Amino acid sequence: MSDNENMETKPTIETLLARINRLGNNVQSQFDSLQADVTSIKSDVTLIMSDVTSVKSDMVSVKSDVSALRNELQLFRGEMEIRIDRVEGMTNQTRAEMLNLRADFREWKDLLNASDA
Repeated sequence: MSDNENMETKPTIETLLARINRLGNNVQSQFDSLQADVTSIKSDVTLIMSDVTSVKSDMVSVKSDVSALRNELQLFRGEMEIRIDRVEGMTNQTRAEMLNLRADFREWKDLLNASDA
């Protein structure tokens, strides 16, 4: 083989500069795309943070409502326990009065039977 066949052709400076410019443009395009994606992600994160803040606020409200409801239920429970105690007291009092009436009735019945005999 001759030296002419083994010779490599070397690109001109203009070709090298054009390739470098294309590479630079490609890198810049990818960087711009990446920057747009990051901006979009930042926007989404901001929205998510806003939603989380809103949920936290709502949870504070729910916690307050549940606490108020628990307090109302405890008051209602206390009132019901008082009412049940009063009903039991009235039941026991009525039962005692009935036993006394039954005893009185038996005494009168015995007195009536004794006076007839």
